[in-house]
Amino acid sequence: MDRDMYASALERAVIADERTAGRIFMRGRDRAALLHRLSTNDIERLKPGEGTLTVLTTPIGRIIDLLTVHALNDALLIVTSPDQGPPVFGHLRRNIFFNDQVTLDAAGRTHAQLALYGPQAARLIAELTGAAIDLPLHGITTTAIAGVSLLIARRKPIGGDSFTLYIPSDGYDAVQAALLAAGATPIDGDTLDVLRIERGYGAFGRELSQEYIPLETGLLDAVSFSKGCYVGQEIIARMESRGRLAKRLCGLQLSQPVASPAKLVCDGRDAGDLTSAAVSPRFGPIALAYVRTVYAEPGTVVGVEETGVTGRVVELPFAA
Repeated sequence: MDRDMYASALERAVIADERTAGRIFMRGRDRAALLHRLSTNDIERLKPGEGTLTVLTTPIGRIIDLLTVHALNDALLIVTSPDQGPPVFGHLRRNIFFNDQVTLDAAGRTHAQLALYGPQAARLIAELTGAAIDLPLHGITTTAIAGVSLLIARRKPIGGDSFTLYIPSDGYDAVQAALLAAGATPIDGDTLDVLRIERGYGAFGRELSQEYIPLETGLLDAVSFSKGCYVGQEIIARMESRGRLAKRLCGLQLSQPVASPAKLVCDGRDAGDLTSAAVSPRFGPIALAYVRTVYAEPGTVVGVEETGVTGRVVELPFAA
């Protein structure tokens, strides 16, 4: 982890190349209805310019991937986790019925993706576009930077205002250069991972996998409890109505740094799974973990199996 990059994300503005994320344009009359029946959130309510998170789930409610969805005038722009574009594209295509008017386009072939984080992010965007960008969370609009027309959306924060830029591939270098010239600095994946863990955001293959359901992950903003049926809805609705989760995603304040993944124990019993760990400049050794509900009360101390390291359960995000 780079401490200068870390400080820049919390005090100024940083950029991260996100071209490994999948980007899919879903078009056609039934585009919203298709994604609505395959995922957890109310996609059919979205109006152009709006966006949301939603989870693709298996028939038993397990996480396939967490998607960001933006409604455009003539399409849905679907954004996947890193390297999950092809699997999600295939999953969507397999679920298009013969009478669905839906087409899928691999937007990753035409558009790059860049994240802008930090308390100075909004100021930089206003400076480069000539206007303040006032968007709700996951809202999206068209703007221009360095003469390149692009899409910009607000995203969940890390250290302050955060935005995603969807840039025509041939304009990526010009937009990146303009952001750097305006004062943004690059951030590497290891540093960004520390900030992610501090905020309690799940990552694909660690907190986001078919081992878990969205309620255990705390993805309440990605789940509608009033929409109609969708794949996995019965299991998720049953767990919500009973209020009984086997485990839930928590933070751990660790006694020492530890590698992940790892098993958790308490009084000789299985207490859950540590999924991501880091050493934070602000909070010291920390981790994200799925802790069994009986041990998930803040302040409970669990052990990391075969290490001698202990972790105190804390609510997310981590706070001073």
